[in-house]
Amino acid sequence: MTTNAKHEPSFAEAKNKLGLVARVQRKLRTAGQQRVFVTPQPAATATPPIFIIGVHRSGTTLLRLVLDSHSRIAVPRESVFLLPLSEMWRDETALLGLSGLGFEAEHVLYKLRELSDYFFTSYAAGRNKPRWADKSPQYIDCLDFIEKLYGPSCKYLFIYRNGLDVACSIGTRKVFKLAKPHQDACGDPFIGAARYWSVQCQKMLQFEHARRERVFTLRYEEFVHAPETIARNLLEFAGESWEPQVLEFHKQEHDTGFLEDPIASMSKGFQPSLKNYEKLPPELVQGMKREAHGILQQLGYEVD
Repeated sequence: MTTNAKHEPSFAEAKNKLGLVARVQRKLRTAGQQRVFVTPQPAATATPPIFIIGVHRSGTTLLRLVLDSHSRIAVPRESVFLLPLSEMWRDETALLGLSGLGFEAEHVLYKLRELSDYFFTSYAAGRNKPRWADKSPQYIDCLDFIEKLYGPSCKYLFIYRNGLDVACSIGTRKVFKLAKPHQDACGDPFIGAARYWSVQCQKMLQFEHARRERVFTLRYEEFVHAPETIARNLLEFAGESWEPQVLEFHKQEHDTGFLEDPIASMSKGFQPSLKNYEKLPPELVQGMKREAHGILQQLGYEVD
């Protein structure tokens, strides 16, 4: 015989159910109260880092070799690694994941700076030098991240070169992946390289405008014609004493690598490379000028 009478829970069952509810409620109350790791205060930087910033083929390698010839400054070949680190920093999902582990954004930034410092200071120590600088044209695309890492303690050397010469050099080699989207859009490697130069210089100018006191700007054309004057000024800006051997950088020992221009790395002094674009067909040069016109004018280069 069947019955529809409801099952009355026993005292033990009711107690267990109440215990489960209490545990769930406690878990809900403590949700979001995870342990958050304390962010240490960054140590004061006695020797501010220096970043050499410029578009590919703008004279950044020449400037690196000059600075690396100083007895106190070690400048490696292009490091590049800060660019992918900046992509992680900008990834909201990655930051949320780390937040779930108890690491807030400022703590993550602190550890990224610690990582960056480890590589650069170790390199400088290996060269028996107390200070480091870095030269990576790719860092135009993560200047905001570098500023987040080092802030007021960081100094920048911005080097500009006539965009038509830069585009001529990039277009001739056809190997710069960073310029390829612009080349594809323009349908020509030289015109696309001119657009790439213009876009990258615009980023530099915007950054420079907001931080003039910590950005030393120079022109490649002036540097190769008056190297001592420029070198003296930039070393004074960096807080370093004058050392004449920096002008004989080709007599000093430097690390070289596949990521930078081998011609510049093997140069025997200040050898100006100017107006190479004039060897190109006039209609091609006009296309390059159309893409670079605004920034050429802003930087003070003559434009027909």
